[in-house]
Formats: sequence, C-alpha cells, structure tokens
Amino acid sequence: MVVSSKSFLMYAKCIPSGECLKCPIRGRSITYGPFKSRRRGVSIGINLFPIAKVCSFNCIYCFRGPTKILSVEPVDDGAGINESLLKDSLRIAYEEVMKEFRTINAIDFSGSGEPTLHPKLPELVGTVKSFVKEYGLDVSVGMFTNSTTLHSNHIVKTLKNLDYVEAKLDTVIQSKFELINIPHKTLSIDRIVNNLRNFRKEFNGVLTIQTILIKYNNIINYTFEDAKALAEALTTIEPDEVHLYTTYKTPRVENVEKVSYEVMRDFSNVLERYGLKVEIYLS
Repeated sequence: MVVSSKSFLMYAKCIPSGECLKCPIRGRSITYGPFKSRRRGVSIGINLFPIAKVCSFNCIYCFRGPTKILSVEPVDDGAGINESLLKDSLRIAYEEVMKEFRTINAIDFSGSGEPTLHPKLPELVGTVKSFVKEYGLDVSVGMFTNSTTLHSNHIVKTLKNLDYVEAKLDTVIQSKFELINIPHKTLSIDRIVNNLRNFRKEFNGVLTIQTILIKYNNIINYTFEDAKALAEALTTIEPDEVHLYTTYKTPRVENVEKVSYEVMRDFSNVLERYGLKVEIYLS
C-alpha cells in the first residue's frame, strides 16, 4: 500500500539478497521483512524514518546508506508516522508475513537510522505492545539502537517496556569511535558506556551488545588491545550477550573490508575470558 503524498510504503517485502543499497525501495517503508535469523527468529522490522535516514552516527560500514540528518535530538523526517499509521502498517505486515511463515517471533524497531530519535517513540512503542496484545501474539518486541540516547530519562523509561534491546558498541576507544562511527560532534564513547551501564540497572529484559569488526585502510578495531578494552567496559555493563559481526552487506563506503572467522574467534576468546557470553555472526 503506497501513501503517495508521502512517497513511502506501509510494508515492503525484503529482496532475497538482503542488499539494502540495491533494494528499489531503499528503506522507504514503515514495516519490512520478513527475516528469519538465529537471534530473533521470524521477525518484522519497523522503520520510523522512511523519508530520510536520521541518525547520530554516519558509520562507514552502514549498509543502509549515508545519514541524511545527523542529530542527537528528536527529529521527524516528514513522514508523519503516528499511532494509527503504524498500527495499519503492522496489520499489513503481519498478514503478509503470516502467509509465508504462519508464525512471528519478533517485532523490532530498526530500519533507517536511530529509532530512539523519533519524537513519538513512547507512543509508537505503546502501539506495538497494544497490537501484540490485541492479536494475542507471543512475540518479543525489541529495539536496535546505537546507544547514544540512553542519557534521556524518557528514552530509558520507554525502552524498559521492551523485551529485548540490542545496543551498538563497536569500540571503546574515542579515536576509533570517531573514525568508524563518525558520530555527532557532541558524543563521547565514555559517556555512551556510562549510559549503557546505568541503563542495564534499569532494564530487566534481554540486553545484547552488538559489535561490528572491520578493516578500512589503516583502521581496525579488532586488535588484542581493542578486545581487552571492550571486555573491561562490558564487564561493568553486564549484558546478557555480546554479538560479534563483520560487514556482510554492501557498506556505504568503498574498501570497508570484512574480517575472517579466525579474527572474530580470537576477539571472542578475549571477551569470554572476562566471563562474557559471546555469539559470532559471520553472515
């Protein structure tokens, strides 16, 4: 279903290759999928920024393209997504996904940019929770976040209503943070780690840390020193799991290279020695 005045879709089925930069829709839908993965099962994604990618990062490896609006404050990209529009979009996505899989395990806020920057996030999370209840679904409702808004009390309060949060932390070294994630100039990695630590104290659901290991020219974030520094920070956060990835879809910047399984295994071994539970996702 197309909302022509806003030029976005209510639901878009993802192309088989999963290559977002090659998709004709290019992130211009509110709901998308379905996905079938080890981590979340059969899932529907929610994209709160179908008009322009809004984020506090402009990561070199991002497979969703460059950030159009770099911000640390709430932004409406012009789509005007509200509770009613999201509910209609979820209904369409649910009906389409059920035709193929006959089950749904998760509904996750992800998509283009940083979902916690949407000004109506609390209301939209409430819409998803109400939808799940109305349809009698046994699903996990989650959020994929880059961890930059967890200083906000209203964001923490909203995320506490979720079952699952996967929070990005690619490095704890400020210089590499700036080169890899290209954050808004006001952000520091020490503050992000501290906010994650405080969030863990408030959040009773499953907290996963997502780390993407890459090589780009002379930039790498997978040395022994990188792993040790990350492990020391993570022990203070106490996540339920750490998920290690490397780039597996076309990144927005050329020459960003994936790392080998052996590199990921060595990195994982360091984290595990600190008592952390680690899963490796190579593709």
